[in-house]
Amino acid sequence: PEHITSDIGSIGDFAASAEVAFGTILQRSYSVLGARMHYGHPDIMNKVYMMQQGGVSKATKTVNLSEDIFAGMDFTLRGDGREIKHCEYFHLAKGRDMGFNAVLGFFSKISSGTGEQLLSRQTFRMGQVLHLPEALSFYYAHAGYYINQFLVSVSMPLLVFAWL
Repeated sequence: PEHITSDIGSIGDFAASAEVAFGTILQRSYSVLGARMHYGHPDIMNKVYMMQQGGVSKATKTVNLSEDIFAGMDFTLRGDGREIKHCEYFHLAKGRDMGFNAVLGFFSKISSGTGEQLLSRQTFRMGQVLHLPEALSFYYAHAGYYINQFLVSVSMPLLVFAWL
């Protein structure tokens, strides 16, 4: 896993802590629960195997913004008991520019990629293939997180209005 460091301020510390939590605790949990997909450059794929099974490239970069997640979904959908394993080999520290605009750009990219996942056939097919515990874990690990954040953001003002 990566340990992201930032000395820009509280926003940088928050974003770095979020990435550390995602790279360690959440990845371990997703692996146990069966919801872990491929998450970018720290992960290793068997290139020959993936190319023999149809490759990982997609037609457009806007529709398939999170191509690493789509690669994991395609791998899982190809069946035959395929599992994505999570092994931690070494721990790296990595400094990154974590100013407000950089953090906003990163989270915008992640959330828009999740929005595109909701529109894809792969997500629909994953819902049909996965068993209930894996499907619920997959849902909350991807789209369910953002839907939950939206519902909390909407419900708080409604709750305050109802109490007044």
